Amino acid sequence: MESLHVPTPVDVTDNVLTILGRKMSTGHEFTVSERLMAMTATAQATKDRYGPGPADMVVKPVELPEMVKGVLASYVS
Repeated sequence: MESLHVPTPVDVTDNVLTILGRKMSTGHEFTVSERLMAMTATAQATKDRYGPGPADMVVKPVELPEMVKGVLASYVS
């Protein structure tokens, strides 16, 4: 039986960092787009080092402290 070759997915982040790293090592001055790509790819590559990201966070309503509620109430009366 002939075995099938399963292609491995391409890691876009690694490719972007490799390309930009090579350009930087040759003294290439980055364009604005390349700077943005470098920052985005770096953030993607290092995301696990700094805790949860925005997609993992849950926004909860902010509760006002009792002191703030008291001050607000005093202005109503």
